[in-house]
Amino acid sequence: MKNRILFICLFLVSLFGFDFLVFKKLQFFLPNESPWNTNHFFNFLYEYERIRHLPKTKKRIIVVGSSVAYYSIDANKLKQTLQADYHLDVDVFYLAYAGNSPLYVYLLLNWLDPLKPDLVVYPVNFIDYRLHRTYVIFPEGKNESVDESVVVKDALTFGEAPQSLWVFPWETLKEVGSSMDWDIWSRYVISSGFSFYRYKDIYLQNLQNLVQHRFGRNTSYHAYAGAEIPEGISGLGWTGQKFSFYPTEKIKNKGFWVEVTPFLLAGKPCRMEISNGTTTQEFLLSKEGWVRLSLDPKFFDQRKLITAKLERVWFANEATGAYLDYHFDPMGVRLEQTFGLENAKSGIQYEREPRTEDFRYIGMKDEEYRKYFYYRLLEGLEKRPGIGYLVALKLAKEKIREESFRPYFHFRYLKKISDHFRERNLPFLLINNPENPISLEWYEDSRWYKDHLVYLQSLEGGSVHYWDIHRSLPMQGFSDFHHFTYVGMEQMNPIYAKRIGNLFPK
Repeated sequence: MKNRILFICLFLVSLFGFDFLVFKKLQFFLPNESPWNTNHFFNFLYEYERIRHLPKTKKRIIVVGSSVAYYSIDANKLKQTLQADYHLDVDVFYLAYAGNSPLYVYLLLNWLDPLKPDLVVYPVNFIDYRLHRTYVIFPEGKNESVDESVVVKDALTFGEAPQSLWVFPWETLKEVGSSMDWDIWSRYVISSGFSFYRYKDIYLQNLQNLVQHRFGRNTSYHAYAGAEIPEGISGLGWTGQKFSFYPTEKIKNKGFWVEVTPFLLAGKPCRMEISNGTTTQEFLLSKEGWVRLSLDPKFFDQRKLITAKLERVWFANEATGAYLDYHFDPMGVRLEQTFGLENAKSGIQYEREPRTEDFRYIGMKDEEYRKYFYYRLLEGLEKRPGIGYLVALKLAKEKIREESFRPYFHFRYLKKISDHFRERNLPFLLINNPENPISLEWYEDSRWYKDHLVYLQSLEGGSVHYWDIHRSLPMQGFSDFHHFTYVGMEQMNPIYAKRIGNLFPK
């Protein structure tokens, strides 16, 4: 009997030890090669561990929130502007991920203590309150009267909030465990105790990236992370008619892959001419799918910029299937994810690079942008189910304008967040972030919107600061209702810097 008990004890100790060592520790010592705005929860956890192990040598600003936060503020640009214009030598970090609502920001608060922030910044927008979910669950329902327990349960579903299981299982259990059904509660308990279960849906992505970037073609991905293309490249790696790059040893030895669509071919081969001014080579693209190209060895005799030019382009709004998209950008070929690099980039989980879609609206008149806005974001739901949440958001704003404001669920957590910082006398800046003027039109003049501003203002006091800038960016600075383009982010940077700079004593 004693031997059996000893065996069981050793087994449990080994299990917990292996789980802790491999999934809690070692996976975060590997390079993270997941690009910005992908693998959200792993990137968040990886960044947290990175910051936690950095010695604090200067004041720290930590930006928390959802994708609203990291589409709005560029940490490096903000840091540089604070240094140049306000003589503030600070570090700026993100702890944000897509879909991070006030409940989960609240659960994050105790995680901040080891990081020793001097200021926490939280930009919020309508999407963060998840109010549209009420109308999805109850098409005839109202936020002013819905049963809060139903909304809480919906917020805990893994489709709506996987972070609750992957990032904050124990904290979620303590906070809202009483609202869970038994099967959901049991999954949170297991997730709290075992990291291999907790991270089972997210840790493999980075491992796959590490393997693909070293041994694979790098043709299956969600975000381009290769060399800068002077003519521009889309977030998914699509070129225009021309793209330029420098020769590398990797391209010399292995060539490179491009994806050719049937819409580029349009029933006949497409010529692609590649030249560096002294050497010229022509390819005849005749096969759809990923194609491997090998350059003439003469291109590698000297480091000169090489330019590839396609005979023609195609347009995603004229395509079908997975290639269909409602925009007017001329499309060429898709490049492999790490194109033009000798080694894959790492540690870029919160580094945003400009993409061609960020520059669509430069110089557009308001009426032209308005037509493009409705076409690109709200038309063709039957062909593009991915825009369903945008359609639901529009409907929610149109419905809620007829209701009275009710500070329930996520609004209560905004107050708890504010109280947390006030009690600790830690500076906290809550920002009612800019919203696209077009989507603002749907509800800005309503009693609901005005009362919600009054509520947000009421949270200010002590070390808590509130800033309403919801009309501070023109429509051309938005890619949708609430996400900034790269250009919009650059326009807002000095505005954020001025407000944040003034929070530090001179």
